[in-house]
Amino acid sequence: MGKIIIVGANGSIGQASAKILASQNREIEILSRNKEELEVNASELKCGYQVIDITNYEHVDKYFDQIDFNIDGIIFATGSIILKPFEKTSVDDFESTYKQNFLNPIYFTQKAIPKMSDLSSVVYFSTVAAKSGFKLHTAIASAKSALNGAMISLSAEYAPKIRFNCISPSLTNSKMSSFLTDSKPMSEGIAKLHPMGRLGEGSDSGSLAAYLMSPQASWITGQNFSVDGGRSNINTK
Repeated sequence: MGKIIIVGANGSIGQASAKILASQNREIEILSRNKEELEVNASELKCGYQVIDITNYEHVDKYFDQIDFNIDGIIFATGSIILKPFEKTSVDDFESTYKQNFLNPIYFTQKAIPKMSDLSSVVYFSTVAAKSGFKLHTAIASAKSALNGAMISLSAEYAPKIRFNCISPSLTNSKMSSFLTDSKPMSEGIAKLHPMGRLGEGSDSGSLAAYLMSPQASWITGQNFSVDGGRSNINTK
């Protein structure tokens, strides 16, 4: 058996995925830029870890040069949130969002492919905003839409050896979204936009990511799963 790599393991979704997989006695290695948080999480999970900034491609190259295990799966629990009116979204905003949400996970995937096991699995994180049109989301929706397209192509190119899927959450309580969720009125207002009446938690998406790493998901590939409290398909208003 190889290991499952969790990129962005210090975030709420990454932590939830890691805890579930560790409880199933899966071999995992967690990756993040924050050494202090990573060491604490690795100690609790009793797993391996590497401090790595996947925005630095030299770091990525060195990481794959030194690993001595096969990769059974990768969970990319990474991304960003940028909310701006289109007319105030600069080219730099588009480029940095595209790099963080598309190019970085794609480069990491490309370097990982030669070390991936047969019947392995890759899970990317997209966004509900790439399925449903929301104001102020042009940059992030565009970047995540590119990721969705790459996922579908990769699932065709590498079947049946490697499965590729996306998970598209709506707003989830996390450090990344704290600029929205720390405001109680805003948090409650956004929660009411979801048919399930609440915001997401890391475990909502993390449990699905962990499942997609399992043999039970061996017939699932090329899919984009909405974990969004019904927001993308249901209108209760």
